[in-house]
Amino acid sequence: MTTEVTKYDERFAEMADNYAGSEHVGGDFLSTQGGILSFDDEPMPGNQMAVVILDVVQERTYYTSKYDPTRPVNLPPVCYAFGRGDEEMAPHPSMQSGPDYFVPQSDECVTCPFNEWGSADTGRGKACSERRRMAVLPAGYYEGRRGSKDLDLHLFTEEEHYAKADIAFLKIPVMSVKDWARYVTQLAANLRRPPLAVVTRVYIEPDPKSQFRVKFDLIEEISPELFDVVMKRHEEAKAGIVFGYPPPDPSEARGAVRR
Repeated sequence: MTTEVTKYDERFAEMADNYAGSEHVGGDFLSTQGGILSFDDEPMPGNQMAVVILDVVQERTYYTSKYDPTRPVNLPPVCYAFGRGDEEMAPHPSMQSGPDYFVPQSDECVTCPFNEWGSADTGRGKACSERRRMAVLPAGYYEGRRGSKDLDLHLFTEEEHYAKADIAFLKIPVMSVKDWARYVTQLAANLRRPPLAVVTRVYIEPDPKSQFRVKFDLIEEISPELFDVVMKRHEEAKAGIVFGYPPPDPSEARGAVRR
């Protein structure tokens, strides 16, 4: 057991630094719409979930139409990019799947006018939003306690679960990126572990400035018996986390602003 733990200590420590260093102050998506954490339109008990966060990438999205909660389907971003750490980002090649809708706004994100502070329609922010896309694996479930409003957490411990459970994806809103950065920095400093080596409570809280924020708390470190299977799922998530947006139906895209 000691040998097994030691084998991963150095690698986990290196990965922890990589995650923390990048976070300075086709899949199924979980939803945070309206401040409600849900999957397949089913709200999560207590507006929270217990997961292993297998991988994370930076995602930039530029929209020319505002989000409308009354629409059954909202338009995808006109331009988007993905990246890791400090690597240079540019419009993603998958945008070529819909050249009549997707329009690169610049050759590189660093030179894009919509990446400038003050380019947003209101306020001093950027017109192109900087988010995080996460690949997560369920690590447990919350269940109501009989005769109480409290919830009990039941964690999965079987290797088979972690080997076969479906990976889901979660997009972190702009105003929650700092909360994520703070969390991974604390994991690196206190535990020398990256997010995939722990079970994380992801939950939503109201926020007066941004309506709601996605938050992160440590539940526990994963057991050494799960190291191998989690690392395999990490590689799977890493290979599949970057996928583009499908172009909208032409009738839905009609009238979209072009710049």
